[in-house]
Amino acid sequence: MLFNVYNCKGADNCPPFFAGLCPASHQGRCPCTLPKGRSSLWNPATRRTIYETSICSPLTVHFSIEKILSVCYTCNGDYMYCISINHKNAPSEVRGRFALTEDKIINAEKTLAEHGIAQSVIVCTCNRTELYFVGEDRCCADTAAEVLAECAQQEIGDISVYLRTYYNEKALRHLFRVTCGIDSMIIGEDEILRQIKEAYSQAHSGGFTGFELNTIFQSAIACAKRIKTDTALSKTPVSWATLAANEASALSANVNVLMIGASGKIGSSALKNLLAHRNVNVTATVRAKDIGSVIQGVRAVPYSERYKYADEADCIISATASPHYTLTAKALSAVLKTPKPRLLIDLAVPPDIERSAASLSGVRLMNIDDFGSLAEENNSVRLGSIEQAEEIISEDICDLQKKLAFHDFMPFIGDFRSRLSDIGADGLLYLLRDDLGSAEFSAVLEALKKTGGK
Repeated sequence: MLFNVYNCKGADNCPPFFAGLCPASHQGRCPCTLPKGRSSLWNPATRRTIYETSICSPLTVHFSIEKILSVCYTCNGDYMYCISINHKNAPSEVRGRFALTEDKIINAEKTLAEHGIAQSVIVCTCNRTELYFVGEDRCCADTAAEVLAECAQQEIGDISVYLRTYYNEKALRHLFRVTCGIDSMIIGEDEILRQIKEAYSQAHSGGFTGFELNTIFQSAIACAKRIKTDTALSKTPVSWATLAANEASALSANVNVLMIGASGKIGSSALKNLLAHRNVNVTATVRAKDIGSVIQGVRAVPYSERYKYADEADCIISATASPHYTLTAKALSAVLKTPKPRLLIDLAVPPDIERSAASLSGVRLMNIDDFGSLAEENNSVRLGSIEQAEEIISEDICDLQKKLAFHDFMPFIGDFRSRLSDIGADGLLYLLRDDLGSAEFSAVLEALKKTGGK
């Protein structure tokens, strides 16, 4: 808590005491009982120095200038965390274990709340599963990791090597970089912003966000939009669907593609990209009741008949959210009769296509991780925009931290105003001088000069 109240057992009035250094043995003692001059009280529980700033009265109020200026806390002593499993530290097989359904995400957020972690957002895509949350101390990160592992039905000891934990400003920066596409395998890809929005919206609707995560995620989303507008990072949007369609269209002058999962988020995007290529003919599997609703130019067939159309296909793309294989090696070997090269593209995590299908004659199988090399050319073109995007991120994080710090201080502004009337502007400047580093104090003075000049 920012303000700590002690009963003053000394005189009714005494000179003001300004910030400085004093032994921890002074903890909890009224400055009236200390030697005259500078005094401060170190609170080991909060790792903060409590400064006496007022003329003593029956109740002496102490407040921490360090707390006012600090942005290490998001609010009320809470910390911002991110636990991440992503394409940089875990293969697709491991990421597939954390491909959480919407129900599992909601249950995980409920479990976290039961453990005292009231604010959480879980982002789950083909390349990452990330848990963002606000907690009271670093111990809660262990609890959050265990909840995430349990939700994915994994033993924490088996997956801890793949976990990356970001803390406070690093957690903020990681979220901002992810949201604008800098941290994606395909730099600047345009799917991640939508996925972040949906994850945040789901958590917000479930009541799992408060002022802190609301402000943080809204700031990250706004920053990503600014970067898309002000830089060339996403001028020509590229996604997994774009790369898959390009790879398919390059097979020959006339390509037959069987698209499985065309009604899903990734699948529908892949379908649109395929139709942009004039040399591609698309057959898409759909649920029986949706046969008549497929867009023009696509032959729609029931999902149950997918193997019937596999032999005529030069390329099969699968992008579903199914927990089971949509294509198995055994079933494919029974239907692929025409000898010709075939490309199987698996855009799902967990995988849709059994990996052993790659051993079938003429078959080449690509999954999400295999697209890394294809993304390199796209990434090299966008490298020049990353530095500009990072500068924008730094600016927006600075504004965000000030907003969080100010919100944290707002409940005490009346008490601060009252105390300030006691010590005056000079007293506050002495506090700041003794508490801040030279660069910080100089920055404060410069800001005050500008304010005084208005």
